Amino acid sequence: MFKEKKKLIFVVGLLLAAAIAGVFLLRPSIRFVDDCQVLERTAIYPAEDFVVKSNGNVTPEAKYLDTEEVGIHSFHYRVKKWIFEKDAVFHYEVVDTTPPVIEIKEKTVFKDPGEVYSVEEINSNISINEGTFLYETDYNSELSDTYSVYIRAEDDYGNVSEAVYEVVVRDLEAPFVFRDGDGALYRVGSEFNILDIVAYGDNADPMPELTIEGKVDTSKEGNYPLHAILTDRSGNKTEWELTVEVRKQIPDYEPEEEDPYLFEDFIIDYAGEGREFGIDVSSWQGDIDFEAVKAAGCDFVIIRIGFSYEGEFTLDNQFRQNLEKAKKAGLKVGVYHFSYDNNEKDLLSALDMVFQELNGETLELPLIFDWEDFWTYQEYEMSFQDLNHLYDVFEKEVNANGYQSMLYGSRYYLDHIWTHTDRRSVWLAQYTDWPSYEGPYQIWQLSDSGRIDGIEEPVDLDILFVQQ
Repeated sequence: MFKEKKKLIFVVGLLLAAAIAGVFLLRPSIRFVDDCQVLERTAIYPAEDFVVKSNGNVTPEAKYLDTEEVGIHSFHYRVKKWIFEKDAVFHYEVVDTTPPVIEIKEKTVFKDPGEVYSVEEINSNISINEGTFLYETDYNSELSDTYSVYIRAEDDYGNVSEAVYEVVVRDLEAPFVFRDGDGALYRVGSEFNILDIVAYGDNADPMPELTIEGKVDTSKEGNYPLHAILTDRSGNKTEWELTVEVRKQIPDYEPEEEDPYLFEDFIIDYAGEGREFGIDVSSWQGDIDFEAVKAAGCDFVIIRIGFSYEGEFTLDNQFRQNLEKAKKAGLKVGVYHFSYDNNEKDLLSALDMVFQELNGETLELPLIFDWEDFWTYQEYEMSFQDLNHLYDVFEKEVNANGYQSMLYGSRYYLDHIWTHTDRRSVWLAQYTDWPSYEGPYQIWQLSDSGRIDGIEEPVDLDILFVQQ
């Protein structure tokens, strides 16, 4: 009896163990990829992709994980096996590492000279899918050139995108010819070079292309007609006809001597309210007796400080003496710098020497920029915009060093080459009875054949118009 009871207990135990084991084997289970996966915001992730293994039917709470919001998230799965069910939770982190997408509608925007490129136009040309954007540009409607608009977009999570597009200010101006070469004389047997007899430039192109149709044979005497075509990079053209003469003998050219213009007559001829009378000088005038100059009725003098080429400054060898003696005589003094520079770096280098030479010396009149080598302009490989920029650089540096700035120019170049003359101080050169130049000017140089006590050589005569 005891044995039978013991056997029954054993059997029941086996059955119970088997039942427990069966229940364990029938229990639903699920295994995920590594918990707390890092997912990209707004990307699409199927829920099934995160289940590595399961022994039952898996039902996720949604077909895709929610990635709209950055942060830690929980996602629920239900696993069913036979009559058993189990809920499981998968944790994941949503981050945003995707920079904003910048869309530029027009990669290149074209504008005519003087046409404003407004903030509204820029904003309408740029769109982003999220966040905010800023832009910057050096667009200048007055200069025909290609400008960049730089864009920087940033979303709420610190992701940054950058992009750029171009704005082109069209060049509508044809190249400009200073010297057309017509009537140029060559001796038989000499070498012909078209660049020796023409001079030209362009408002925007530093190197317009010159094409010559026709040929000059300097081995034979005769007249040789040529057709010149000057083309800038925008396709604008200037064309003209010229004739080159080849002769066995070329007459010597002797410039006509002008009658001396006495300073006392100059004062009488142009007497008037608000006018002062002066001269401008350089080493060409040699040693000057400024006491005699002052006694002759001269009110002011403009002195050349020197000249520069490719950044090298050469001091006028009479400058120090002229400055000291003119001030001692009680004359108002201005200074001019003659420049052959063709870029900002060289000009700044030369100006460093100019300011060192002035050493803080007080000037009653401006420090003047004199650039006038237009007869060989193409050799400088500089557009008119580049030239005008040089004056802007000059003006900025001069003002920063405590001096007034001024631009020297003849009427011809003030009308055709120099810009913004309505707001620049101008020293006008025009040798006539009265200027026909219509822009504003503060000083007028009207003759280079002046004669004054204290100077043996001819001298330039100037009128300063004093504001009342």
